[in-house]
Parts: sequence; structure tokens; C-alpha cells
Amino acid sequence: MKKRLFALTALFACGLVALAGCGPTENPDNPDNPDNPDNPDNPDNPDNPTEEPWETITFDELEETNIGENLEIEEGKLSGYTEENPLKIALVTDSGTLNDHSFNESSWNGVNQFAVDNGGGTVNPTSFSVETGTIQTHYYQPSEGSYDTNGRLAAMREAVANWGADVLVLPGYLFQGAIKAAIDSGEFNDVHILALDCVQEDDNYNPYEYTDNVTSVIYREEQAGFLAGYAAVADGYETLGFVGGMAVPAVTRYGSGYVQGAAKAAEELNLENPVNIQYYYAGEFAATAEATSYATNWYSSGSAEIIFACGGAVYQSVVQASIANNNAPWIGVDVNQHADTSLSEATLGALKTSAMKNLKESVQVMLTSWVNNDGVWSEEVAGKVNTVGAQSGMCKLPTPEVDNDPGCWGFENFTIEEYNELYSQIQNGTIKINSLSDNVELSEKNFGVNPDYCVVNYIE
Repeated sequence: MKKRLFALTALFACGLVALAGCGPTENPDNPDNPDNPDNPDNPDNPDNPTEEPWETITFDELEETNIGENLEIEEGKLSGYTEENPLKIALVTDSGTLNDHSFNESSWNGVNQFAVDNGGGTVNPTSFSVETGTIQTHYYQPSEGSYDTNGRLAAMREAVANWGADVLVLPGYLFQGAIKAAIDSGEFNDVHILALDCVQEDDNYNPYEYTDNVTSVIYREEQAGFLAGYAAVADGYETLGFVGGMAVPAVTRYGSGYVQGAAKAAEELNLENPVNIQYYYAGEFAATAEATSYATNWYSSGSAEIIFACGGAVYQSVVQASIANNNAPWIGVDVNQHADTSLSEATLGALKTSAMKNLKESVQVMLTSWVNNDGVWSEEVAGKVNTVGAQSGMCKLPTPEVDNDPGCWGFENFTIEEYNELYSQIQNGTIKINSLSDNVELSEKNFGVNPDYCVVNYIE
């Protein structure tokens, strides 16, 4: 409707100009001539600010490494391991505990599942580790107050020197400095490292190179965020919220994708009014009083009917706000949070979906490829940061059939069939999603989306 009114207004204005006579504006020296470069309305005039900032934003689509979905070990590849001399895989936890219902737990579940499926052992319910079979596991948690590079490095040393780990799994970008220190020390030359969410930068953001014993998997979070934002609007929500932890690249991509997906759905649905999104970073990966206050007020005022909680334990702020507003709808992150046994039935009922990084399966896929390549990283991934996403099924929304969880799909109007079609368009490249993680540029330019379809209220 707005476009039609604009077109009629423009047509009426042109009619008035025609009645007044258009001859003088054809003079190239006339400042009213739109072709005159000095005319402030001329888009070629460098002093003329653009009226469409969503068209000028940087478009940076990350190139995916399709690591596949193979979980089958080739015959004979594990024949050199015995229960007395097993393959040993250790995980060092990121900030928080092992059973965090999030990043640590999902990554650890991938390690244990790989061991159980291929080594014949079982998980000890007390130690949470696989202590039998030909593949065994152990986790290490940095000591209290030592979640810095030195503390992480000490836990890595313990896993290798005291237990004899062959492979270290390091979940979380905060391991970047510890990996650099490990490479520099030369102590880990015979150990293979699988990092998750890490890039080749130290604690001061200085670049460095991996050795061939190190590989990292990062994720196209913007794809999962896009799917969540699209699904929310397609389900009927027109006021949305986003509460992020910190504006680090992974969280920024989640948020940007969320906005892009909401705008795409609004455009396709031809909504009469643009979708509005309240957007806020808590400044830490934890529940805060301010985050809880914002989310609570958004729900109660109607300025956000559904909120995406994105960034570690910050989801607890959104959950508190949801409970205070009769279990208002919310969206989880990283893992299928519907499987979080610490949440009440009512809170889980309010959870509509989770924007997932398939951490568990990506760990299994990478460990499978390592074993099949005779215990070294393949040439395709060795010494590299590998970006994974929809092509290998690693960024998605959970569905009952695929994730074996009947309650993980909470949408009423947006169907799983429609989701699958949308997902296939992302997989085959029909839908392009901006991977830009420059939070300043995104926030200043409405996240690159057309405000006719979506308007972001970015809260400093």
C-alpha cells in the first residue's frame, strides 16, 4: 500500500511540473537540473547522503567448507587401538561447567557419542566420561578463577602430560590465545587439536598461523539466525526482540541473520507495516539485571512479542522476563534448548525454536575424518579455519523428526514443510545471507535491510 501511495504521489508531482513547464531544468548549468552534479539531489553528488543505507552496506558472505555428514569409520582404521591402549580424546571446558546445557555440554556429547559408537564403551554416569572400550574420553575444567589463557593452557597440559590425550577438543573462541601459546611452546607437537569457534588470532587480536596438527570449525551463525527470524515473522509475530551476550563476531552474525530473516519474511508476506526489532547486547555472557529489565518491559509493552536469547547464560534473563509475562514466547541458541532439563515445562512450552550450531555432530564428523585419514587432519582442513553451515547441515533449526524431540517445534502457522523448503534454498545458494560481523556498520545501517520491511531499534 505504501509503495502504491508513493507512486501516485510521484505521478501527481510530475503532472504539476509538466504544467509549470520543464524547459529550464534541461539546462545542464541549471542547479535544479537533476543531472547537474552540483544538485544536492543528484545521487552522484558525493555530498548527497544516501536515502537507502541498506543498499550501501558491505556484503560479505563467508565461504563454506562442506565437511559433509559422514559418521562411518572405514574398516580397519581403529585396529591399532585396544582397551589397554585406547585412542584418548580429551575436552577442556570453556567458561562455565561441563553440564551447561549449551556449548560445553553439546561438544562433550559429541566426543562421548563418537567414543561409544566406535569404541564399544559406555559413559560412566559418575565421571560423565567413557572409561572402557578402545576409545576413551576425559574432560578437564580450568581451576576456579583461571579461565584465562594460562589456566586453559594448564588444563591442556594436564590432559596430555597426565592422561596422554591424543586429541584435544577446545570449544569456544576464548581458546584462541591458548592455542597460540601451545603452538609456540612446542609441547603439543604430537597432539591433534580440534577447536570450535576459534580463528587464528591471539588474545590481542594479532594473527598467527596454525600447524597442520590444528584445525578449527567456525559456523555460519547468520544462517541459523536467519531461519529463526524468518520463522518468527512467518508464524505471525511482527514485533521481535534480540538480547545478545557480547558483540563478538559469532553473536553479531546470529543477530544480523535474525534481522535479515525477519525482513525477508515480511517482504514475502507483503505486510502492511514493517516488522520492528528491539536489539540489545548485555555486555557479558550471563544474565544481568539490565537485560532482564529490557526483556520484561518489551514483553509487557508489546514492543517485542518474541525474543531471541543469544549468548550463553544471557538466555536466563529472557527466561525470567518470559515467566514474568505469562510465559511469553522466546527463541534459544546454539543447541536445541528444548532438551534443557533444567527448564520448567511452562518455559519449554514457550520456547518456539532454537537457532542451532550443530556442535555435537560437527565434532563427530571431524573426529571421524581424522580417524579415516590415519590419525591426522586431512589436507582440506589441516592448519585451517573451516567455516561450516547449511551445506553440511551444521546451522539449522531443530525439527522433531531429525532431532528426535517432538516438542522442539513450537510454531503454529509456519510449518516444517515450509521450513524445509526455506532451508533447501539456503543450502543451494538461492537465498544469500550477509555474513558481515562489523557491529558498528550493521547497527548504523539498519543491518542492511530495507526499512520498508524491518526497522531495528538498536539500543546502545
